[in-house]
Amino acid sequence: MNIVAIGMGNFGASLAKTLTAMGHDVLGVDKNPEKVEFFKDKISNMICLDASDPHALRLLPIKEADVFVVCIGDDFGVSVMISALLKRFGVKKVICRESSSIHLTVLNSIGIAHTINPEYESARILAQTLTLPGIHHLFNISETLKIVDLTIPASLTDQKFLPASFREKTHLKVVALRRNQLILYSSSQPLPDQEIGHITYQPNDILVLAGEIKDIRKFLNT
Repeated sequence: MNIVAIGMGNFGASLAKTLTAMGHDVLGVDKNPEKVEFFKDKISNMICLDASDPHALRLLPIKEADVFVVCIGDDFGVSVMISALLKRFGVKKVICRESSSIHLTVLNSIGIAHTINPEYESARILAQTLTLPGIHHLFNISETLKIVDLTIPASLTDQKFLPASFREKTHLKVVALRRNQLILYSSSQPLPDQEIGHITYQPNDILVLAGEIKDIRKFLNT
């Protein structure tokens, strides 16, 4: 994907670096030349310009980019101005960081449907992870549907790995089974039944599961 990230603060820079590492073509934008210099070797492309200036903003790949992400969180007015200009210029998709309910309301009123609040999302995920002992990472698909990775309970050690049977008992889909850095099973590339039958759980194996939060809690408490 071709992605433009505007604002190289903590959130914007982390997003741009991660997308670059994933192999996407990223253009990082910031008006601070020191930041542009600092990130030039960590992000696919960097440019120094003031995105709140309509003439400067038009220098960016308005038509070519798949998505623009406005990552500015400390200046409400600048964030809204840039987002409004991008909508006026006909950008395919705009995602904007929002920092308050008022900020969100204003963005929605100018037609920005996709927003993100990193602090809120991080706090929500941390709260859920803290109340689910054994969970390493949690990804929200919806309010009730989650993907988690966890170290297998001791009760599973030496038992056969049977994903279909596991799903019947727990109502959780096994997405993957990992041992150290080796992926033993992935639902995207399922193994023949005879090969799965040779896998047994070992201490510290990592299960990646998808399902309802109530079923995840029930499994962790068994």
